[in-house]
Amino acid sequence: MSVGIVLVHGFSGTPGDLEPLAQQLMTIYRDGAVAVPCLPGHGPDSSLLFDEIAFITPITDAIYRYKRDGRTLVVLGHSTGGILALMALAECSIEPDLLVLASVPKRIDMAYLERWRQHRMGKTEIPFASVAKMVSLINNVGAQNIAGKFPLMVLHGKDDDLVPHEEAFDWSRTARKGPVRTVIVHNARHDLFRGINSLLAIDLVARSIDDHVCGESEEDGGVLRALADLEPESSRFLHLSPASGRHIARCPSGSKATNRPILLQRVRDTEPVFANVEITTRCNLQCVYCARSSEKQQGTDMDKNTFTSILGMLPHAYRMTLVGLGEPLLHPDVVDFVAAASSHGRRTALVTNAMLLEPRLSQELIQAGLESIAFSIDAPNQGMASEVRPGTDVERIIKNIRSFVDLAKRSRPISTAVFTAVSKKTAPYLGELLELIVSLNVHVVMLTDLNFLENVETSLWKNADAHVANAVRGAVLKAFKKNLPVLSVRGLEEFGLWRRYDKFLLLPPDQLYQRSAKHTWCFSPWQTVPIGVRGTVTLCDCQPKTPIGNILNQPLTEIWNGQTMMDYRERMLGPDPPAACRVCPRF
Repeated sequence: MSVGIVLVHGFSGTPGDLEPLAQQLMTIYRDGAVAVPCLPGHGPDSSLLFDEIAFITPITDAIYRYKRDGRTLVVLGHSTGGILALMALAECSIEPDLLVLASVPKRIDMAYLERWRQHRMGKTEIPFASVAKMVSLINNVGAQNIAGKFPLMVLHGKDDDLVPHEEAFDWSRTARKGPVRTVIVHNARHDLFRGINSLLAIDLVARSIDDHVCGESEEDGGVLRALADLEPESSRFLHLSPASGRHIARCPSGSKATNRPILLQRVRDTEPVFANVEITTRCNLQCVYCARSSEKQQGTDMDKNTFTSILGMLPHAYRMTLVGLGEPLLHPDVVDFVAAASSHGRRTALVTNAMLLEPRLSQELIQAGLESIAFSIDAPNQGMASEVRPGTDVERIIKNIRSFVDLAKRSRPISTAVFTAVSKKTAPYLGELLELIVSLNVHVVMLTDLNFLENVETSLWKNADAHVANAVRGAVLKAFKKNLPVLSVRGLEEFGLWRRYDKFLLLPPDQLYQRSAKHTWCFSPWQTVPIGVRGTVTLCDCQPKTPIGNILNQPLTEIWNGQTMMDYRERMLGPDPPAACRVCPRF
């Protein structure tokens, strides 16, 4: 289906404010797909007189024209243009397929006076009567709910010098039946499509339009219905973000879970559906096999605005896991982060060493909407734990985990797991560790060999003699007999894993220390995006030292299908995969 895009500039602006966006959209959708009506009185020699009826007429004309042609209708209003767009749609009694409000004020008060003066400094003076009419219209329209079930995207610059970015959330909180997506663009000002980070803002609009032009196929719908049976939480997310359907249905894990052919290519036509977000680089342990042990960086916490921006930049990231080179529970706002992600329907998880997981914090995380938690435990006793995870208090961790599991059972279903990295040093204690995990009453344990190139010499892969093989085999089979599912790390990114344990059991147990010479299991670069505390995107979680961009100031399109990522996918599928992949247990 063809698309018709109407771009509306603000009262004190011109069509030139939207020219970079218009050019990009015309490149994608060709001539005739984009209309940028010039509001009457906004020519080069005109004085700015506010005339609501005259302004709305060219907008409604463009809307009617595209609807008559049967096009998918997208309407974008910048600044006061957003108010005029709302008025025009109401005048036409037409619902667009997508409405974008970019830097649009919701209510003008006295605080605007100085910002308005600064904004207009050196420009043509606007008569007071016209300003008064503008303010009256903004306040009248902004006080009303946006009727209709159509999708609304609210786009705003974090450093908007005229309309505070907080007003974006006022639009988002407007009671309405349709889905709402709010995106705050870091460093961007009021002139979203010409100033700082304008390429990012343009990419966000283009991606959103693409979602509503393409949509999901009938086959996608069948996949999503099947996934809803495997993972019921996905239905809530898709209700809040229906445009995410095709991305989830066509990701490798979605295809695999529903027995569809998995198509892996160097270019992805869908966006990430899993996001692993590092909210802090601070940690209370000094684990010897962690990539953090070789990183010389100052401990940093992600601020709330950054996290909010990341949620907006990744509209289709259904699974949001708080994990990275730091301990998430050290972040003072971790509960707020969980609540923010959960409020968007994300299946929110975190990975923790459980040292700080006191009962009160556990209760707050559960109430905030946490859906899944993985506890990192590598050793069963204090002596060995102190060797491989210095700073660990085993007794405290066990107490905290048991308390969390008990609270979760009394509140609502939460997936609980223990994630264990087994090394040459800890393999002899694996049986004892699994006995301990059985007593914790978690749902599952997932075992992995060490990853990272620097850990190869201490990995089981390089030290799998008869003693190691017997220790692993005996420990795993004993755990099975005690009804503890022991899973391979191959199930890490699967849908409905807790309903499909049998597909990923560690059978035979020697899977733990085997490696593949060619690509077999890992789907991460085709569906998952790892994001560092400052917005840095890396190739994958297994390569935290290999940045490929920053989601806060680069278009996701350039990162996700950039040359580095495309070449990496191609190498993964080829006869000479990257060295980091060849040593990775997930590959």
